[in-house]
Amino acid sequence: MARQINWRGVLSPDGPGDGRPDDTAWQPGSPLVPPRSIVDAVRLMQFGAVLEVLEVVRGFLTRGQLRDAIRNEVAAGKLPATAADIEGVLRFTLTLTTVVALVSCVIWLAMARATERGSRWARILASVLFPVSLGLFAGGLLPTAGLFARTLALGLLLVGGWALVRLWHRDSSAYIRYQSTPED
Repeated sequence: MARQINWRGVLSPDGPGDGRPDDTAWQPGSPLVPPRSIVDAVRLMQFGAVLEVLEVVRGFLTRGQLRDAIRNEVAAGKLPATAADIEGVLRFTLTLTTVVALVSCVIWLAMARATERGSRWARILASVLFPVSLGLFAGGLLPTAGLFARTLALGLLLVGGWALVRLWHRDSSAYIRYQSTPED
């Protein structure tokens, strides 16, 4: 005899577990208002976009520290590098940081907008992009990154993780299911 386990609680995907309809789950109303979990996820995504803009500012404000860190890495590795080589690496690093942060900002905002509309693909894409953010978090822990860069990377990771949790909340699922149902 197999035992069936039903989850219960805030993150439960199956309802209250006793076979009765869940009255606490999100229900469409007039006017149609997204549930709190969707609103939270949207705000978290918008905050993630702000953090990405802050990453661009951080890159330029800590340019001197990054230059010193590159020099230290060159000296530690006993590499033959001139001042022009170090400046070239610095320019490349700042350009890459700026481009990645701005593209990430646009992605955060597009995901927030799609989530607000109740898009099913946005939740799936957010679930796929979270492992990418884990990889970027590991990249933020480079020896040349300062404390501010590491803190920002951790902040982005936490914001993304919490937004993903809110996207998979039972109320979010009900809202997305309702928004994705074609009207006849």
